Amino acid sequence: MAKANLNPKVRALQLNIEGLLKLLGGSADDRLRFWEIVKGITTPAQFRVASRQLNKMQSLVTQVRNNATKLKATAKKVG
Repeated sequence: MAKANLNPKVRALQLNIEGLLKLLGGSADDRLRFWEIVKGITTPAQFRVASRQLNKMQSLVTQVRNNATKLKATAKKVG
């Protein structure tokens, strides 16, 4: 997997993490430091692990979205 393929996943995760960190508090410098640590993936093994984890997280988010859509459709039928 090329690094370019991982960049959009990392960016999306970065935005989600940024939102969570804002909820938890801390300064902008704290959030930036944390993100720099998270994105500091340098070895090929770490890259592969991060890629698998990002793929799994995306899969879970997709499942939740699909279930929510089905639940909404069912609620409309019941209501």
